[in-house]
Amino acid sequence: MADLDEPYAPDVSGDLDELTDEERDALNDADVDEEEEFDLTPLFLEWVEEHLAVVEYTHSDKSTAVWCPEWWKHPEAVERLWATFEARQQAKIDAAEHADALSDWWLTHWDRHAAILFDGKAGPFRNCDRNLGHLHDSDGSAPQRVPYYPPPEGWQR
Repeated sequence: MADLDEPYAPDVSGDLDELTDEERDALNDADVDEEEEFDLTPLFLEWVEEHLAVVEYTHSDKSTAVWCPEWWKHPEAVERLWATFEARQQAKIDAAEHADALSDWWLTHWDRHAAILFDGKAGPFRNCDRNLGHLHDSDGSAPQRVPYYPPPEGWQR
């Protein structure tokens, strides 16, 4: 008796030309492996650690750059870092055909996002201290988000 939880797979021990359309469709469906989504999070975390530890130098007395050791608690920072990570991955792929792809990544992506990430007045870490921690300068309260009200039903641009 067939297991009802298993997808139907026709018996193909005979000639393929003798299969019905339904059996042929089932066979085609059985051959297609569902593409698994690859989790880039471990690669992203490794990239953030290596990039920031090796490339960025924000701990000198002369630096005005701010940083939060708990950077992952800042949605804007996470999104900016993720965007630069994905662009870096693409630049590495494109570098095979375009010698300036990695240089373009620095100028177009990293430099622009880093200017905002490390901005002590307006950046996402403005209320944090690299030594004293997350939201140190705001008594632990998160900054107020932009208020948002959804448009009324039926609204059109």
